[in-house]
Amino acid sequence: MRIAIFSDTFPPQTNGVANTAYQSAQSLSEAGHEVIAVTAAARANQKILTDNNKFKILFCPSTSTKIYPGERLALPLSLSVVRTIKKFRPEIIHSHTPFSLGWGAILAAKISGAKLVGTHHTFYNHYLKHIKLDFAWTERFSWKYTLKNYNCCDLFISPSKALADDLVQHGLRPPIKILANTINTDFFKPVPREVKKELKSKFRVGEQTLVYMGRLSYEKSIDQVLRAFSLVVKINPKIDLLIVGDGPERGKLEELANHLGIEEKTKFTGSLRGKDLVESLEAADVFITASKTENMPLSVLEAMATGLPIIAVPEKGLPEIVKDKVNGLMATADDVQSLAEKILALFADKQLLLTMGSASKTLALEHSPARILARLEKIYRELLNNKEI
Repeated sequence: MRIAIFSDTFPPQTNGVANTAYQSAQSLSEAGHEVIAVTAAARANQKILTDNNKFKILFCPSTSTKIYPGERLALPLSLSVVRTIKKFRPEIIHSHTPFSLGWGAILAAKISGAKLVGTHHTFYNHYLKHIKLDFAWTERFSWKYTLKNYNCCDLFISPSKALADDLVQHGLRPPIKILANTINTDFFKPVPREVKKELKSKFRVGEQTLVYMGRLSYEKSIDQVLRAFSLVVKINPKIDLLIVGDGPERGKLEELANHLGIEEKTKFTGSLRGKDLVESLEAADVFITASKTENMPLSVLEAMATGLPIIAVPEKGLPEIVKDKVNGLMATADDVQSLAEKILALFADKQLLLTMGSASKTLALEHSPARILARLEKIYRELLNNKEI
C-alpha cells in the first residue's frame, strides 16, 4: 500500500502524537509499504523532502505560534507539496491532527482520490487553559471545529473507547475503529535487580522510587502527586520521587516541592530522550499519574513495558490499560489522601510489586509494534476493499 501520514507534530518534537505518527510510519515502511510522512517544517529553510532510509518526510512551510510555545503551524499546502503528493499517488491518507495539516489531509485526499482516515489523540478541550481560552464558548467551538474536520473522513480511528464515545456524543459520524497506541516493547523492558540498583545510583534515588514521566503542565495534576508524596514520606521516608520531563509548570512544581519540604526527596530530571529516558523508568519501582485527561498515554504504556505497577485515577482512557488490583491501583480522582494510601500500600508489599509489575509487562505486550501494525493493516485493507467497517 502507498500511505501518506499527516501530522502537525513529528520527531524530534517529543510528545505522544509525534511519537505515535513516527512509530506508525516506521512500522508500515518496515513491513514493505511505501510511506510518506507530511509534517510542519521546523524552520523556514528546511529541505522540502527528506529520506530517512525508511520512509520519506515531506515538510510543509510553517510559522511559529506564540499561543503554544515550541509548536509550529503548517501553512496551506504549497504547490510543490501538492505535486509531491500527486506524484506519490497515496491509496490511504491518515491524518493524526484536526489542525492545519488535518485540513491539508482532506485536500490531499480530494486531489488524489485516496481514502481518508483520521485519528484523534486526546481530549483537546482540556488544553484550552494553555492558550488562556478556557471558556464555555471556546470549548463548544473546539468540539465543533474538531468534528467538522473528522466528519470529512471515510474512517475514524480512536486509541481508546472513552475518547470515541465522547466524540460520538458530540456528533462524530464516520465509522469507528478502536486501535490502541503502540510502544517499542524491545526498547522499554524490565532490567535485572543489579542493573536497577546501578540506575538508582545514576539518578540519585534510593531503594524505593516512585516515578512520574510526561509533560509538566497543569492538566497532568502533578501538584496532587507532590502533595500526596509529602504525606507518604512522613510515614515511609525511604521512598524517593523522580519527576521526568519538562513543561510550563516545572517552576511552580519545584516551588511547591520546596514549600512542602520534600525538595531533598524529589528529583526533577528535565527532558530526557532515548537511553536516558528508558533508564529513568528502569530505575523506578512504581509509576504514578493523577491526570484526569489521559486518552492512551504512551508514558503509562512505556512504564508498563518496563515492568512497573501503575497508580492512576479511573478517568478517561486510563481504565482501559490500568487494571485495578491487577497491574496497579486506582486512586480516587482529586483525592491526595487516596493517592498517598495507594503509594504506601504498594511499597509495603514487595510481592505485590512483583506480581503487578509482571502483569504490567504482559498487558504492555498487547501494544507491541507487530501486533498494532497487523491490526492497522487489516483496517486499511478493509477500507480499500470497501468491506463493512
